[in-house]
This record gives sequence, C-alpha cells and structure tokens, in this order.
Amino acid sequence: MALRNTQSSALKKKNRIFFLFIGLFLIVVPLLSWWTVIYSDHQLRDQLLQQVRLAAEGIDMEQLRKLEGSKTDLENPAYSKIKEQLARARSAAYQCRFIYLLGKNAHGQVFFYADSEPSSSPDSSPAGQIYDEATDILQKVFSIREANTEGPVPDRWGTWVSGFVPLVDSKDGRVIGVIGMDVDASDWVMDIAARSAIPIGLMLLVLISLISGYLVSRRLEAPVGIARRRLLFPLGALITIILASLVSHHASIDG
Repeated sequence: MALRNTQSSALKKKNRIFFLFIGLFLIVVPLLSWWTVIYSDHQLRDQLLQQVRLAAEGIDMEQLRKLEGSKTDLENPAYSKIKEQLARARSAAYQCRFIYLLGKNAHGQVFFYADSEPSSSPDSSPAGQIYDEATDILQKVFSIREANTEGPVPDRWGTWVSGFVPLVDSKDGRVIGVIGMDVDASDWVMDIAARSAIPIGLMLLVLISLISGYLVSRRLEAPVGIARRRLLFPLGALITIILASLVSHHASIDG
C-alpha cells in the first residue's frame, strides 16, 4: 500500500512538471512567434534600404540636376537616361515592383521626376505628376534627410512596403530628390511567413513532443496510440511547412 502511494505521489509530481513545461510553452511560444515575425520584418526593411541605396548609387546626379520635374522633361535627353538607370536598378532588385525619383515643389507637393516603368505602361508616372498619397514618413525623408521605410500603405497603384533614400547635393547639402522602391505587400507578407515558419514550427514541434511525452508517461497504451495517430497529421504538416520554407528561403536567396 505504501509502495502504491509512493508511486502515485511520484507520478503526480512528474505530471505537475510536465504541466509546468507545457504551460510555460503555451505562454512562451506566442511571444517568441510574435518576436520572430517582428524580427523578420526588421530584417527585410534593412535589406530593402540596402537595395534602395544601391539603386541610388546608380543615379547620375548631373543628369538629375538637368530635370525640372515638369512635362517639359519628357523631351529632355536626361529624362530618358534617368529612366534607363531606374529600369536597370529595378531589374536587379529583389521583389521590386517600382523604383522612382521624387521631388518636392515650392508648394510642398511631392512629384515624380521619373520612374522605372516604360512610358507606354498604364502604371507609368510621367514627369511632373503630383503624388498626392505622400505620407508623413516620406515628407520627413525630404526634411530630415534620413532614409526610412513605410508600409504596408495603399495608393492608386496598389498596397506597398516602400523604402526611401534622400539624394543630397554634395555641393550645397540640399535634397535634390528622393529615390523610392516599392515591394508588393502580399509578397512582403509571404516573405515574412517563410522566414518565420521555421522557428515557429520548431517551437510547436517541441510543444507537441512535450504533450506526447506526458501521454507516454501515463502508461496508457490505448490512449497513447490514439494520441500518436492524432499527432501524426499536425507533425507531418509542420515538417512540410518547415521544408517548404527552407526551399522558399533558399530560392529567394538564389534569385
């Protein structure tokens, strides 16, 4: 009788430890999952700004100084050269949909100098077109001369995550323009999901393993068999997600 009581007490203690670990994981997993998503977003924003800075290095500032930011630029050879430079930068940038140069007139309105779209494209923004959707973040890039990102933010062309880098005149320190790059918000979300799925999936695997370990410790063979069969599908799904995320992530790097 005393032996049974001792075994029962030890089993209860073991159960309490399992419940403690499972409870901790139920608290920690959502927090770490949230942190993983935020960290992935920050990483992507840093990469976006790196791409915008690379594109900015390819802009001929002398050609940009020749532009007026009006329809008269359409006949200016400098305008065509700038568009060619933007088109090349767009083709080299990862998941980029638009690259463009923006200016700011005396009335505080943001306008387009040029963009990466062919002039015949319905999505092209011709020289001098006013960008009414300019946000406070974009306005601050002009005023404080610091690169920044924003989004997802909608405009007339879609919903985007955007990176902005000011183009500063080395002679007088004024901002000649701002180069911007847009990534489709749906692509952005998918990229974050791919980066986050691996660590989140691993945490869920640990949680499932703890629950499975608890069931095994109960020494109830029939329920354990049922539990294992029920865990088979989520385990398989998690492994599939992790493998798909690894493939997607390596494909994005190779691309």
